[in-house]
Amino acid sequence: MPKQNSAILLNRYIWLVDTIYSAGSISREEVDRRWCRSLLSEGEMCIPPRTFHRYKEAIQELFQINIEFNKTRGYYIENVTDIQRDDMRKWLISTFAVNNLINEGLSLRKHIGFENMPSGQRFLTTILEAIRDRNVLLVTHKGFNRPEATTFRLKPYGLKVFKQRWYVLAESEYPDHRLLVYSLDRFEKMERLEEHYDIPEDFDIQEHYANSYGVSDTKSKPRLIRFKVAASQVNYFRTLPLHPSQKEVETTDEYSVFTCFVIPTYEFCQEILSHGANVEILSPASLRNQMKVEIEKMNKLYTQ
Repeated sequence: MPKQNSAILLNRYIWLVDTIYSAGSISREEVDRRWCRSLLSEGEMCIPPRTFHRYKEAIQELFQINIEFNKTRGYYIENVTDIQRDDMRKWLISTFAVNNLINEGLSLRKHIGFENMPSGQRFLTTILEAIRDRNVLLVTHKGFNRPEATTFRLKPYGLKVFKQRWYVLAESEYPDHRLLVYSLDRFEKMERLEEHYDIPEDFDIQEHYANSYGVSDTKSKPRLIRFKVAASQVNYFRTLPLHPSQKEVETTDEYSVFTCFVIPTYEFCQEILSHGANVEILSPASLRNQMKVEIEKMNKLYTQ
C-alpha cells in the first residue's frame, strides 16, 4: 500500500469506526464490500489483513475505541457505551462520517444544509499540535473592541465549540498571565515557538466548563435556576437540555418547570431571551430581575 499522509489515514480510521459503529457488528467480508465502494479505498478491493490490524491499533491509541472480534458477531466496538457518553468522540465520528459521505457522492451537497463556522479551520491544526507538543504560540489578535491588533504569547489548554465558533482556552501573557478564552476568528497570525510550557496533570476542559453555559465565565458560583417553558416548546428542552444538570420538576398541560445548576452567564441569559415569551425565569429573584431589566430595555426600542 502506498504511504498516506496523516489526513488520509485519519479519514480511514474514522471510516472504519463509523462502519462498525453504525452496523453494530459486521463481518470482515462486509467491511471489504463497503470499503471497495468508498473513495477512501483509492481503488483497493479490500483492506489487507496487516493494514486492518494497524488501523485497529491506531484507533485504540488515538480514540480509546476497541474493535473486537468473535465468531458469532464478527467485528464490533467493545466500549460502545463509552462512545455514546463521550460528546467529543460522538462529534468526531459523526462529523468525519458525514464529510466522507459527501466526498463520495458530491451530488449530496445539494441536499445537506451547513452552518458556517467562520473560525473553524484556519488555526485549528496549529493549536491542536501546540497542545499535543506543549509549544507556546505567538499570536496576533484583533479584538472587536480594540483599535489595533496585539501580538503576544499564548499557552493553549483546550478548544471548545459554541454557537458556530471555535474558542481556545489559554494562559495569556497579555495582560497578566490569566486563563482567558479567545475566539479563533479574531486571530490574524499564529505560529508555534520552540518554547515549551506545562499544563496541570488534572486539567480537563469538560470539567473546566462543567458548571457553565457558553465560554465566558467559569469562576462564579453556579446557582439553582428554575424556569418555566410553554407546553409548545417543552419537547425541545427535553430532547436538547440547556445543561447536563437540567431536570424537569413539574409538568402540566400548559407548561413544564425545569431546573438546572449552572452559572448564569451572559450566554445563558441570551439563550433564555432567544425563546421570547415561551420561557420564563422563576428563580433566583436576582436573575429574574436581571432578565426583567433586559426585557424592558428591549421593549423601549420598539415603543419609542
